[in-house]
Amino acid sequence: MQKKTVDVIINVFGKPHQTALSLLSLLEQSGQHVNKIYFQEEPCTSEFEKNDHTKIIQFLNDKIIYFKPKYWNGIEPTDIEKLSTDRDYLLSMRYQHGWENSKSEYILTIHNDIDVKADVAGNLLSVIGDNVGAGEVGQCWWCPAFQNGLCDSSRYMSFKPSYSYLMKIYNKNFDPKKRRAYCLGLSDQFHENAWPLPECRLNEWCALINIDKARKETMPFGKAAPIGALISSGAFIGENRDQPVCLDTGVQWFRDMVLAGYSFANYDVNQDIDHDRRGNAALGAPELYVKAEIVALHKIKDRYPEFYNFYIS
Repeated sequence: MQKKTVDVIINVFGKPHQTALSLLSLLEQSGQHVNKIYFQEEPCTSEFEKNDHTKIIQFLNDKIIYFKPKYWNGIEPTDIEKLSTDRDYLLSMRYQHGWENSKSEYILTIHNDIDVKADVAGNLLSVIGDNVGAGEVGQCWWCPAFQNGLCDSSRYMSFKPSYSYLMKIYNKNFDPKKRRAYCLGLSDQFHENAWPLPECRLNEWCALINIDKARKETMPFGKAAPIGALISSGAFIGENRDQPVCLDTGVQWFRDMVLAGYSFANYDVNQDIDHDRRGNAALGAPELYVKAEIVALHKIKDRYPEFYNFYIS
């Protein structure tokens, strides 16, 4: 049987120590599956970060394919029309460069703040089957359907509420600490079809995708939004105006793929990785950011002395 190979795609914004730990721990645990690493670095970095990623790129030189896009999109809504007319803009979508250029049958998307404890790539390969993707399905902790016991990661294909029922459970016992607000309702696509629900996605902080299947369906080759696109899903009332609500990376892509007839295998990657879900919050909090970087550097020193000595040289 031919060995299945995986190309890794990592999108990088700051966090050089955490980025290095993510890649070193992944290669330690799953290196036997990994072909190339598509390293997409945003064209700006955190205001707290003065270091760069030169050392880890040099250290893993034989595996790294480096790319820096022209645009920095942050968490702004994606301009769908611009994706079709501006090639540089399309390539600025998270993971897009590796998505289009990978030569392997599978890609593994990862965040740059994980610590891999087990062979996550191998485990995902063992469960993906005929599905287009495998990993943790859904941000269920944000979803009122999960909070009310109506749906979860293993039942997302069967819970298909009407729009009016979905809004009813969104507005029931609303708590902004536990649920995103949609005071003005969801966007038109949810009026037309409320399923998949707004928090449904393949959580791309560590997810395996059959790129042979997915690429042909995804822009620029197909109709599905890029996995890195952030699409407005509704609106809430802000202090001065109505403000769009953008869900996370991969939500629109997941929705487009499911509605096109594709399925996903739910697998709890948390048994294989440690991941700090406060990643975005840390970018706005110097103390969280610096603490996480220090912890990562200490782990590197203890577990990967060859890289640590190269790093400080």
